[in-house]
Parts: sequence; structure tokens; C-alpha cells
Amino acid sequence: MGEATTPTAIGSDTGAQVVFHLFAASDRGETGAARDVLSRAGVTYADLRPLGDNASGDDVLTGTATAAVLADAVTALRPFFRYGIAVRLAGPTDVVVRSDPRVEHGQIVIRRPRRDVPVRDSRALRSALNGLLTQGAPDPAPLPYPPSLMFRDHQSAELAAEATRLARVFTDPDFVSGADPTGTLLDNPRKLADLSGRPRRLLDLLLLAHAFSRTDDGDPRVRDLRIPGLDEVRRVASTVEVFVQPSSDPESWALARPLADGRQGFVIGLSPQTSELMANISWALPTLFTDEGASGADDPDSFTPDRDSTWADVDATVASYLRSWRPPRAATLLPPRPLIPMSMPQGEIPYGAGDPYIVFDACGLFLIARELGPILQGRLSNGAEPPLSPFTAGLPRGVRLATQADCAAYVHTMNALILGAGTDGPFIPDFDNIRRHFHHGRPSRFGRTRRLEEQARHEASVVLACMNRTTEAVLSYYAVVDMFAALARARGDGALARRLEAIGEHRETVCGYMLWIKEHELPDAWGLRTRQQGEENGWERVREYVRHAQRHLVPTLVDPAD
Repeated sequence: MGEATTPTAIGSDTGAQVVFHLFAASDRGETGAARDVLSRAGVTYADLRPLGDNASGDDVLTGTATAAVLADAVTALRPFFRYGIAVRLAGPTDVVVRSDPRVEHGQIVIRRPRRDVPVRDSRALRSALNGLLTQGAPDPAPLPYPPSLMFRDHQSAELAAEATRLARVFTDPDFVSGADPTGTLLDNPRKLADLSGRPRRLLDLLLLAHAFSRTDDGDPRVRDLRIPGLDEVRRVASTVEVFVQPSSDPESWALARPLADGRQGFVIGLSPQTSELMANISWALPTLFTDEGASGADDPDSFTPDRDSTWADVDATVASYLRSWRPPRAATLLPPRPLIPMSMPQGEIPYGAGDPYIVFDACGLFLIARELGPILQGRLSNGAEPPLSPFTAGLPRGVRLATQADCAAYVHTMNALILGAGTDGPFIPDFDNIRRHFHHGRPSRFGRTRRLEEQARHEASVVLACMNRTTEAVLSYYAVVDMFAALARARGDGALARRLEAIGEHRETVCGYMLWIKEHELPDAWGLRTRQQGEENGWERVREYVRHAQRHLVPTLVDPAD
């Protein structure tokens, strides 16, 4: 692993300097080869690593070198990478280098907006890099970033600016150019920063929820739960950032990045495709739950007219999102066909049944919380693993840890969504008042009691809406993962399919955990009935739809050439 220092330029060439971001797969031996080549070239680099032993995603080696040194290093890596190498510009001085299955093994191409330009050797690559670096205006210094609204004084400007840089590095240019032919997103770092503004607010809410949530720190043997408090969370807030990765990649992830002061920083990349498709599935879930035309999970091929009609719109929406996954070069993408309104419908109220924003927030929160949970537990910096909870017994150890993370993300998402319901600050329900005054009968005739009853009804409706939308977000997440897994397998990406299928192994246990929480924990804490009789039957109807999509919809999205 490279030294955890600020990258510096080393090399004999006096030409243009580049900030390189070299993607390498550790499971294929590419990371070791890249480290060796860069070290022998005298290049100091920082190692951005996916979190966890079995984490998805590539290592990213980032540093600064001359165009000549980088060209020599990339040329030397050709035999060690599984596929050919694509090199592209990701800003005035940022160069992305990664293995690409669309490039023949041993070949190097310069990735341009509409076509790839092959280069034969190191000299040709050096010339091409120097040519690329003469284009475009320099970036502002420092790069813009979305400010934290709740932890502004503790936010790391260094890490936040790096998150904006990584948004460009992790961009899929074919996806962005297909969806936005003007190309303004990639040329404007302020737009990239603004794109991550809402996820940054969601990260703040998750941190705030953790500050006031009783926790056993992942150890079910602990009897005296503790409150982390704001001081602890402020320290975490200075080491974690989030950004939206403008690509069709279905996986969200977290990278560990060394900071200049020697601490470990973390950057979470949020998948917009998964988040938005989750929101659409979540919006459709009440219809799927109550679909009386469903014939049962045993026969997903037996359609009834009612079920066929219910699923038609969902099929069209799902297909419009899945079709844009890994678009061909120079393809123009058709816009998605969302079921969920993209703005607040007229006459709807926040946190009401027709509020789309709570759905988007629940989905984004859950994706971020899945990555944030291990960071909050602190075990990623000291290498420790938490004890295994009894409810995951019978699963392999790696699956148990991941399942526990998803269960924790469910609770963190729910708490953060509730806190975010406030207009002038965090929303703190008065659960004592809810226990005393919430009922479905006629309101009291006495003014003070009537006001307390109205407050209890309002606050109860908010927390129940947050619970329901969080539950739907979790169900939607597993549905989206399953559909992307089927698409990846159909298109021949077995590695991605296996990673996504492994996530699906958590579903049954996580759903059991959600039911247990709703039956035992929340009624005691809130004084509300939170589990509906037979609601798991509706959840099974969602699984039935997913099996339909895998069997009937995904094959229509696969090009025979794949």
C-alpha cells in the first residue's frame, strides 16, 4: 500500500503534471501490480480502498505525476490488467485510468466523448495526455462543495473538496453524455457539488440521529445502552463526506482515504440510478401490496387481467431505468419514465400520503446508512468486528455482519427521517403526549386537551409515515438489487451479479428483523401500533413482482450482441 500522504510529483519529465486516479481490482491482482509499477517509477500515491474485506468496487490509487511518468506506468500495466485500459480526462488536470471490458486486452485507448482513440505505445500516450491537458479552463481552488448545514464548523474542507473531485472521477461519461448531451455537468464543478447537496443534508440527519440514539455499539451483550452524544458525532462529521456518482452503476460504496492530518477519512459514493429506481418501486408498493389479482408466489407465470394491468406501468418504469445501465458509446438515452412525481403535487402536504420527497429521502438515507453504519461503529479504523447478533444465527459470518449493517441502517434511516420532518430544526416528537392523547375517537371539547390531541395526531402521523416509508425503502432496495443482479448476469457480468445476489441473501433476515421491531420495540417506545396484521403477505407480493421482472422483463433488455 502506498504512503498515506499528500501526493507529490516525482519523475524526470518536465512536461505537464497530471493528477491520476488509477482503478485496480485487488481480487484480480491488479492492485498489487499497480502499486509495484508506481513504486518503481518513484511516484508517491494515496490508496483509496473500499471498506470491508469483501467490499465491492476497485481500489483507487491517486497521486500526481508528469504525463511521461504516467504514460510509462500505464503502458507497463497492460499485461497485468484483465481488460484493455481506457484513459480519459476528468477535469483540467485529472486523468482516470481503468480497465474496461469494451477494450481488448493489451490495448490502450484515449476515451473521448464520442469515440475511442487507440494509442500504440508510451510515447503516443504521453503525446495524447499532453494534448488533453491543454483543453479547458482550470478548476477553481479549492473545488466547490456542498456545506454541511448541521456540522459546518466541523466539516473537513479537504475531504469535501475531494468528494467533488471524486464525483467527476467516478462519472460514466457515456451515461452523462447520453442523458445530458450539452455536457455542462462535467465541465462545471459547481453543478457537481450542487448535485450532492441533498445527500449531504441526509448525511447530516443520519449523524444527528446517531448522536441521540441509544446504542450497544454493535454488541448485543451490552445491557447499559449509551447515547453517543454530539461531541462524538462532530468528530465523525469531520471525517466523512458523501457525493452522487453520475453513472448508471447500481452499487453505492464507501472508500477510506487518508487525510493530511493523519486521520482516516471516508467518502461515500451514492448511486443515483438505484436511489431513483428504489423511489419508483417504493411509490408503487401500496398498489402491489393490495393487488388482489396476485395468484401467489408459486406460479409467477400465471397472469390475471387485474395483475397484468397493475404491473404494466411498473414494468415500463423499471425498464426505462434498467435500459440505461452501461449504455453503448455515443448512445442517446431515452429519459426515464418515473411513476413517482418529481415535485410536490398541488394540494399535497409534507409527510402526507402523496408526498414524494419523503420517499426520495427514505431511499437516499438507507443507501447512505448502509455505508455509514460501520464507520459510526468505529471498527473500520481499528479493524475490530462487532459480536454477532443472535438473530443472524445460521448465516455465514460475512453475511451475518452485512445483515446486521442492513438492520442498523433500517433503524438509522427511520430516526433520521423523523428528525428531518422539522421546519425550524430537528423534529422531536413528544411520545409521552402521544401515549396519553393519541386516539381515533372524537376530539375533546376542552381546549387544552383538544390541542394536545391534535398535536398527538399530527406527530403520530409523521412518525408512522416515516416508519412506513423506511420499511418500503428497504423492500424496494432488495427488489432493485435483485433486478440489477438478473440484468448483470444476463449481460455476462458474473462478478457484479454475484455481489448483488449476495446482498439478496440478507432479505429474509432483515424482513424478519423489521417485523420484530414493529411488533415489539416501536410500540413500547412510541405508544403506537406499528405492525399491521398480515402485512408480510404484501411483502411477498413484491417478491412475486420481482420474480416476474427477472423472468419476463430483463430478457427484453439484453442485446443479442451481449
